[in-house]
Amino acid sequence: MQPSPEPKSLVAIMKSRSVALMQSGLSPRELSLTLCLGTAVGVMPLVWGTTVLCVALAAKLKLNQAAMLALNYLCYPLQLALFLPFCRLGEFLLPLGPMVGREVLMDALHGGLGASLRLVAWATARALGVWFLTTVPLALLAYPVVKRLLYRKERRSAAPEY
Repeated sequence: MQPSPEPKSLVAIMKSRSVALMQSGLSPRELSLTLCLGTAVGVMPLVWGTTVLCVALAAKLKLNQAAMLALNYLCYPLQLALFLPFCRLGEFLLPLGPMVGREVLMDALHGGLGASLRLVAWATARALGVWFLTTVPLALLAYPVVKRLLYRKERRSAAPEY
């Protein structure tokens, strides 16, 4: 008589389902593109528009939309955490327009109506500029590395066991 299998933990179940979702019908190239694009767009300092961008990119590049959106939502806390540093670095690197105080940005992120839309728009524009200067090159550098790792993993799993 065989012992009954151990019940799986919630973490193990979520991990196996997320791996299955990420790999569902995607080649290593498509999966690495999904990972790099989903993460890069997920940390973009545009709180209102990253979901729309992920859907559009996934449709245009024929990638797994569910995986792309899952990555986008997983990156949401990181997106909020990086918003202020992107704004601060943007003020330093791109000194265009009025400077925005920390209080105005925090008030705007918390839904405050008192925040000036013009100031927040300038802060967001500078943050997007810094995102473009930092995150896009990182994603472009990460793509071939991730693709190579996924091809290796695919070859290892496809190799016959003796």
